[in-house]
Amino acid sequence: MYILGLYYGHNATACLTKDGRVIAAVSEERFNGIKNYKGFPKNAIDYCLSEVGIKSSELDLVVRSNRIGIPIHVPPDFRKDFSINFLYLLHKFINPFRKLYGELAFRYPNMEVIGEFFYTLAVRTIGRLAMEREKEAIAKELDLPKKKILFLDHHLCHAFIASVVSPFNQEKNLVMVLDGEGDDCSASIYIFDRSKYRLISRSSRNSSLGAVYAYVTEFLGMKSNEHEYKVMGLAPYAKLEDVDKIYKKIKDIIFFDEKNPLIFKSKFNTKDILKYLDREFKRIRFDLIAGVVQKLTEERIIEWIEAAIKVTGIKTVILCGGVFMNVKVNQKISQQKSVKKLFIMPSCGDESTPLGACLYALINQFKFGTQNIKPIKDIYWGPQFSDEEVERVIKGRKIGDKFSVKKVKDIEKVTAKLLSEGKIVARLKGRMEFGARALGNRSILANPSDPEVVRVINEQVKNRDFWMPFAPTILQERAKDYLINPKRIDSPFMMLGYDSTSIARKELKAAMHPYDFTLRPQILNEDYNPDYYRLIKEFERLTGIGAVLNTSFNLHGFPIVLGPREALDAFENSSLEHMTLEDYIISKKSI
Repeated sequence: MYILGLYYGHNATACLTKDGRVIAAVSEERFNGIKNYKGFPKNAIDYCLSEVGIKSSELDLVVRSNRIGIPIHVPPDFRKDFSINFLYLLHKFINPFRKLYGELAFRYPNMEVIGEFFYTLAVRTIGRLAMEREKEAIAKELDLPKKKILFLDHHLCHAFIASVVSPFNQEKNLVMVLDGEGDDCSASIYIFDRSKYRLISRSSRNSSLGAVYAYVTEFLGMKSNEHEYKVMGLAPYAKLEDVDKIYKKIKDIIFFDEKNPLIFKSKFNTKDILKYLDREFKRIRFDLIAGVVQKLTEERIIEWIEAAIKVTGIKTVILCGGVFMNVKVNQKISQQKSVKKLFIMPSCGDESTPLGACLYALINQFKFGTQNIKPIKDIYWGPQFSDEEVERVIKGRKIGDKFSVKKVKDIEKVTAKLLSEGKIVARLKGRMEFGARALGNRSILANPSDPEVVRVINEQVKNRDFWMPFAPTILQERAKDYLINPKRIDSPFMMLGYDSTSIARKELKAAMHPYDFTLRPQILNEDYNPDYYRLIKEFERLTGIGAVLNTSFNLHGFPIVLGPREALDAFENSSLEHMTLEDYIISKKSI
């Protein structure tokens, strides 16, 4: 049974499942080169279908991971299929109206209720009509009857994928969903017991902790919904005593309902926080602002989770939603005594919601049992390229005229030797990783013990902000040497921060936060990626270090590379000296 999942908001994505197994999943940005692209993921859909050689008309169901809202990001070729084109004019009217009443509501909080009522009424009424038109457009595009198109609640999709693919999917678990907003909601809590689930709390989009973090990111001159990780990386540089002095300026902005400690409330609509920040934080150091919002986020989330555990008695906790891309928050959660088991959905932003939509439909529409769905062990769900395809691209680009190109028998061994000699190597091998983290197959690798490689990588390709750390991939059997992990919580997808050991501070100094010495590792099991494991094992044989520095293979401001063409573009437009494409090694200098 084939189910296609779609999301075409921030970082538009498509995925295909067959009987509960993920066949393919990829974000549209990888094909069109537009980072965090919003729009209909046409190329991603085509790829998913090509993986199994079927036509869209052969799909059993198409599910979208949003239920309400005006389809602002419908692509131009879809717009002609909407008979209510005034929606776009209406949206142009609604936004100025929202801005006007937002400014008034900031000064006179009681006005928020009136303005929000009319805004919500307009969006929901017109939005539902638009969704029916959108279903018709999707059905036409995919050559399917309209009855095979299903729209699902955004937070429910987050929760479903995280619970059902977790190692704890056959026991009762507590699923915490936290993002900026989705379908009028910014936070929700579910209890899952195999295929049964129950919603126990839901917080308004107007009291959004995720929105607070996003707007602080914007206030600091960075891009919201993209650069929050930079704020997280900056926060440790702030002195705790200085953070505590100004924390009072922000700590009361968002809190919990007096009658229900599981529901977020706020002093004013969190979408209007920029006005408050401009008034209260204008002359405060940027690292202190980062430290304050990180402290607020950590404290509120810990309060929220502790309250949920107390109310439900469930100590197996599952995290999903974009806020939980914050590995320092996740580290704090992992350290709570009340949390006995923890799973964090890999790449838990909106890009993973189509997967949840597919599994929800399979379980609830087609009565498929969760006992038939295996927990995920890897997320290499993207395209792969043969040596023949790589060779065609190399010949077509006449790379051999400019660089040294060799096909080698053991590319992992060659790569490990280069790394041991202090070289930096970009690697493309096997199926592309799904989501935001590079997990070895579309990565730039280096010796993690040499601090100099940080400067070199930044100069050659990454151009990262000076405070941002790199991360390691650590062999599973060596994790105990490098990570302080008393609960033995695994992190195969770079979703959790750890404190480092004294050995790590010597051997992994280039792959940890330079100020607080924490790490965001990929802990690598041999079964998850045998070739990558063998590469690191060979590096360990040569150096004694059971890890490598691993950062994503992309140019600054661009998505992670898709295939050999994109990899060669990045290689030619950077100062990288070595790159491997499947079994080929390409060098700008003879090796």
